[in-house]
Amino acid sequence: MVRLPEGIRKVLEKLVRDLSAQEAVSGVGLFGSWSRGDAVPSSDADLLIVSTRNFDYEYVERLEFEGLLIDLNYIPKDWITGPVPPEIDQKIYEVNVLYDRDWSLTNTKEWMSKTYRKPERVDIRTEAWLVDSDMYLSRASSASTRGDFQSACLFASLGMECILKIPIEVSQLPISNSHFIEALQKSLEKMEMSDLFTRYIAAARLSRMDQTGAQEKLDLFRAASEDVASLMRDHSSILDSLHSKVKAALQYYGKPALLRGMVDRTKAMIDAGTGVEAAHYVLRTLAAMIENYAWLASAVEGVKLNSTTLFRSLRGFKKTPARVYKSAVEAFNIGDVSREEAEEAVKSARETTFSLRQRRKQLIRKFVKLPA
Repeated sequence: MVRLPEGIRKVLEKLVRDLSAQEAVSGVGLFGSWSRGDAVPSSDADLLIVSTRNFDYEYVERLEFEGLLIDLNYIPKDWITGPVPPEIDQKIYEVNVLYDRDWSLTNTKEWMSKTYRKPERVDIRTEAWLVDSDMYLSRASSASTRGDFQSACLFASLGMECILKIPIEVSQLPISNSHFIEALQKSLEKMEMSDLFTRYIAAARLSRMDQTGAQEKLDLFRAASEDVASLMRDHSSILDSLHSKVKAALQYYGKPALLRGMVDRTKAMIDAGTGVEAAHYVLRTLAAMIENYAWLASAVEGVKLNSTTLFRSLRGFKKTPARVYKSAVEAFNIGDVSREEAEEAVKSARETTFSLRQRRKQLIRKFVKLPA
């Protein structure tokens, strides 16, 4: 296990004792930057919580425990006692087991340690990124056809980002929201596909991004986050009526501790001179937040949400804060998107997806090598 600073180690030991006393908690492990050894002082701690409660999805709770910001990442126990979903491969591979009631987490960790870098498992994970990319591109095309060019641009960039996780996986680099740009650039340079990096930066509207621009995006995120939290407080009964997965996501994004952690981490990245990385970090969190916020806002408005035309829906709401829509549009730099720009964004994302779909297995054969 990576040696942790004494203060963090003591806090985690106390929290794990509290968690292990809960009947539904079967296992606890540390993953993420503190486990990998690339954490910085502004990094939060990530704990994987294996639960025996009856749910079939992954969700995260943010808490501040004795001054340390911690994400509790809950997964159902079935996910480690049966076939392991590829979306948790990296977490299991990185995890340092801190508590394990019946050895199931330890056994899965040992299996993943032997399997994670095998070409067959990389193939499974990269296939999953293809599926996610296709979903976003389908939404992008539909949004463009329906005249919501703002949503089309956002979903096109999200679809492109999903497909570009393939070279990161093949290069055997960790996928992290706070190091995505760095890992993507390294992996594409290694594979002599730097043109795709340039294409992505343009699609994500991060060209010529600097520290000032990243700070502006952080300020816009803060404004949107405060209004999301306000709507949640004002309509707690409607929040309780939403699907449990959406409710859990909103309770995560609406926590003051989440905003505080975002501000601290982003400012540290800005101070380090990584404006593009900082802006990407903010925008990806904002995208996830507003997609879940739209479900609450539509319930408050009493209308059915069409998630394909996300920005058109947000713009049309009357009873919810208009600042969420305005902040998001400005942050993503999609205020005056034309039909031609939207169609070009979708086309570029589809071409990138097609290129990597065609080359995926070849890249795995060439670059995925088992340790000697």
